[in-house]
Amino acid sequence: MTTMEGKLVLLLSVLMVVTMSPVVNAQGKKAPATFVFGDSLVDVGNNNYFFTLASADHKPYGIDRADKVATGRFCNGKIIPDLVNDYLGTPYPLPVLAPEATGGNLLHGVNYASAGAGIQEETGQVFIGRVTMSQQFDHFTKTKQQIALMVGQQGMEELIHNGIYSFTVGGNDYINNYMALTTNTKNMYTLPQYLDRLITLFRGQLKTAYGLGMRKFIISNMGPIGCAPSVLSTRSKNGECVQEVNDYAINFNNALKPMLESVQTELPGSVILYANAFGVVKSIIDNPLKYGFTEPVTTACCGVGKFNGIDGACRTIGNLCADRTKSVFWDAFHPTETVNRMSFQVFLNGGPDVISPMNVKQLLAM
Repeated sequence: MTTMEGKLVLLLSVLMVVTMSPVVNAQGKKAPATFVFGDSLVDVGNNNYFFTLASADHKPYGIDRADKVATGRFCNGKIIPDLVNDYLGTPYPLPVLAPEATGGNLLHGVNYASAGAGIQEETGQVFIGRVTMSQQFDHFTKTKQQIALMVGQQGMEELIHNGIYSFTVGGNDYINNYMALTTNTKNMYTLPQYLDRLITLFRGQLKTAYGLGMRKFIISNMGPIGCAPSVLSTRSKNGECVQEVNDYAINFNNALKPMLESVQTELPGSVILYANAFGVVKSIIDNPLKYGFTEPVTTACCGVGKFNGIDGACRTIGNLCADRTKSVFWDAFHPTETVNRMSFQVFLNGGPDVISPMNVKQLLAM
């Protein structure tokens, strides 16, 4: 080996160590890796890598990003997982299906979420392609194996146990399963039976997650799906939220919280946060002027049709509001970056009415 080759090998070795080293914050603590599971509310682009009717890899998605790129996020800008990493000062976890999601890039965390996914395996079939929850867990298992090859089994287990895991699911199980005309779910289950099924399945998924090494969870409850423009476009005359559909979310949330409290007692060493997304977003919708919103709060910024609510119609040929900071909904179902920022700040610093048994800042300080 020549001197030049030796220097090059040394340089590459140093770069690999730097790339793989965890981020250290100002207090000298290692920032935890963040792993994201769920649906389109937290998908950062996994659906870009296969055929699906649920996609956000086209304009005007991403219009308020610094680079104006449509990354696959269902938003005009940043979503809540991005804001978590901004706060931590760590790189954004890549979508697990991205070719770059390998090597040292895995040590900061990975995003497994997929638009269309739900608690039930069959949820989202209407979109054809999506990464189901069981498939998201399969990808996580492979991530662990890749990390172990880099840092050893003990190093991998430490990273995994110290990681933060967020789960955002449930909305699709109602909007794109129970309520969908293309499924037979309503004929198979009464509403109480369906609710029991979702809660039981999700309880089992959390136990599976614990068995895979996850310990610190942030679980978002279901938002006010009865206020989404996609629902209003077919069920509302004047833009008022549809109470029947919001009741689906309310009943789910009322069952979710005690289930999380119960399952935590069965999982030694676990911490499970319950984030009240419904309460935060509904408060904004009910008091828009208080929060600085002047556009009709149940009309999407981007889209076509009644309330701009035709699902999947946020494209350059549709309507687009001029000031996204004044709109609650970006498209037929998803909030704007402004709402995401407000929600994140509440979850970061809020009290037990919005996140319990502690807030995200307290969880990160553990």
